[in-house]
Amino acid sequence: MKIFKFGGSSIASATKICNVAGIIQNASSRTSLIIVVSAIWKVTDMLAEIALLAGKGDAAYREKLDGIAALHSGIVRELFREAASAEDSWLQELLAELRDVLHGVFLLRELSDKSLALVLSYGERLSCRIVSRYLHFSGTPAECIDARSLIVTDENHCYAKVDRLATGKRIRERFSEFHSLPVVTGFIASAPDGSVTNLGRGGSDFTATILGAALHAEEVWIWTDVDGFYSADPKRVTDAQVIPEISYVEALELSHAGAKVLHPLAVQPVMKAGIPLRIKNSFNPDSPGTRIGNESGLQEGRPGTVTGLTSINHVVLLSLSGSGMAGVPGTASRLFTCLARHSINIIFISQASSEQSISVAIMPAQAMMAKKVLEEEFVREIDERRIDPVSVRRNLAMVAVVGNKMSGHPGVSAQLFETLGKNGINVIAVAQGANEMNISLVIESGDEDKALNCIHESFFLSMRKVHVFIAGTGTIAKSLISQIRQHRLTLQKEMDLDVVVCGLANTRVMVIDGDRKEMDYWYDTIHEMHERSSRDGRAGIDEYIGLIKEANRHNTIVVDCTASRLVAEKYPELLQANISVATANKLGMAGEWALYRRIMDAQRSSNAKFLYETNVGAGLPIISTLNDLKNSGDRILCIEGVLSGTLSFIFNELRKGGRFSEIVRKARDAGYTEPDPRDDLSGADFARKLLILGRELGYKLEYADVECQSLVPESCRGEMTPAEFLDRLPAIDDWYAAEMESAAREGFSIAYTGELKEGKAKVGLKRVPLESPVAGLNGTENLVVFTTDRYLMTPLVVKGPGAGGEVTAGGVFADILRIASYLV
Repeated sequence: MKIFKFGGSSIASATKICNVAGIIQNASSRTSLIIVVSAIWKVTDMLAEIALLAGKGDAAYREKLDGIAALHSGIVRELFREAASAEDSWLQELLAELRDVLHGVFLLRELSDKSLALVLSYGERLSCRIVSRYLHFSGTPAECIDARSLIVTDENHCYAKVDRLATGKRIRERFSEFHSLPVVTGFIASAPDGSVTNLGRGGSDFTATILGAALHAEEVWIWTDVDGFYSADPKRVTDAQVIPEISYVEALELSHAGAKVLHPLAVQPVMKAGIPLRIKNSFNPDSPGTRIGNESGLQEGRPGTVTGLTSINHVVLLSLSGSGMAGVPGTASRLFTCLARHSINIIFISQASSEQSISVAIMPAQAMMAKKVLEEEFVREIDERRIDPVSVRRNLAMVAVVGNKMSGHPGVSAQLFETLGKNGINVIAVAQGANEMNISLVIESGDEDKALNCIHESFFLSMRKVHVFIAGTGTIAKSLISQIRQHRLTLQKEMDLDVVVCGLANTRVMVIDGDRKEMDYWYDTIHEMHERSSRDGRAGIDEYIGLIKEANRHNTIVVDCTASRLVAEKYPELLQANISVATANKLGMAGEWALYRRIMDAQRSSNAKFLYETNVGAGLPIISTLNDLKNSGDRILCIEGVLSGTLSFIFNELRKGGRFSEIVRKARDAGYTEPDPRDDLSGADFARKLLILGRELGYKLEYADVECQSLVPESCRGEMTPAEFLDRLPAIDDWYAAEMESAAREGFSIAYTGELKEGKAKVGLKRVPLESPVAGLNGTENLVVFTTDRYLMTPLVVKGPGAGGEVTAGGVFADILRIASYLV
């Protein structure tokens, strides 16, 4: 014999009741069954709302009651069709009883627990009659059995405690034999005086397991709307997986900690009797579901130490603290006894080892009552200032990590807290049982989804994700998205890493689509941004960052592909929100000293990473090389070289005999310069790069401290268009030709170089020997020479392409992967 329990979502409509009837008829041909049913979906909530309205004397309860009547009448008409009129009499009789009860509550203006339990019982009494009558109508003889005649409880009407001995005796007597299929009301029971009680929300599961244990059933099957116990709530964690088998204790822990698939008390009867419990999906009956049984019966070699995660998303933390608690016997006992005396349920307990504080988590509705009764209990100690007034902290969530294999397995807690720390999730309180199979954490409720996802990814998935939000839609951003698109599968296969682009924005428009994973979407979207920006009013980095923070995704990286000072000024805000940043924008690290310090301070105070390798050498490893030298104890004596791909190209071409003005025009046409070449010829970009290197070495430098020689002639400065500038530029061609010729006669060439030495930085024209690496550069190559104590006789040289969207995007991509290796 098996017990089948069907939840409210499984019988929420006539179509779903037909589906349930099919499941029952198919199973009853193989084994004898007892069916337990909940109220139709949401009816219990509706009845509770109606009862509260009636208790306040609000006549609006009648209209809502009519809605419940219409719901059930509609289901009966659809199920029984031509025979519906024959079923209407019992339906109207039950509804009339309910109206009378509510009318009495309305007249008295009082809703006691006893009256509320009676009102709530009509949900199951109506659904049980409908299901049993439909089974009978469709060819399976069935009988509706009211659980009030079976389950005996105490007189706590809304959260009754079951009398197991009396209940077991009644159940065995009632089911000593039966000739039609029993359909039993879930949730409801009766006190010794015959008044209605209930087993708490979700109590139909408890009804089923009580029946199963009393009758020594083969199995108890809980039919619901999901495929079983999941590794996490699938509505919150998209990668959650069905758990094929778990132990009774694991199911008990998960249920108590918030897993809504099973009533917390439902495990106890079958665990004691050794009867397997199975969670099944009534909408997918072929799925095997989750089997709950003895730990020894679980599959050997089940992977992982953690079985599942769950959470309660609204809790309040009450804390009793004070030096007067330390070493005083009975303080904890008084606290818990006081709360129990007032029926306040505790879902989490944490106590400091110093005995100076005890924290408990409870549901929000009981918070004020709990604070009041505790302060009354400890009024003397509070008045004498030995104990502080009870503190109440709201807007919290509790997350529980559960697993049999956690016991005695080192490193689980370390992995858990490291994962949370890297994602900037603050743990407010922690509790772990002596059996080591449940670690419960209290966190801010806004971090709940983020915590569940990063913990689940850490313990259950080999594939790790980073969520990338890009600012900027220019050449670098386009190249970056193209590179991610091309290499995503390789990263997934070789590094178990999935780089997910979740957002894209420029100064006029933004697109955020956190659920879309296809890189083609972003690859195509970036080409549409300029067209869309003209008609979309949403704009601004503040709004974009606000949406990123609101999304609150784990392993988030913001990538700055702009040259915007406004974006750079937001780096501290992002870092303080524990959002990592990879940037190709120099205006943060080469901005005002005050901004630079804010960025550095924000990075040190957070768990986020801030990487900016491309600020100096595009794709060249200049900053990382410098930091490796410095961090390994080497002393940097001098840094010199060419740090402008544009100026490198110009002087490399000049050595070949070209005319200066023609080379500049050629560089502009090739896209090596800014639209106005004076931006490059001024040397400002080069100076900013040297400024960044100087700050990396610890020098307090501002941009004005860098000695910078501009290559823009006096005659070409001031207000003029780029075209006018290029037309005037030939006036200095002869000077460059003569300078190159003079230098060559002495075995030199000229180049635009920079030098950082003893805290002084300067960039400008310089004669370099023909055998110098600088004189051997080609195209847009950059070159940096590090002279250090270790690299004194033979300086360390870093050389390679120093300009171009592809190269810079590659450097940004590398920074993303470095951050990802830390985060995951």
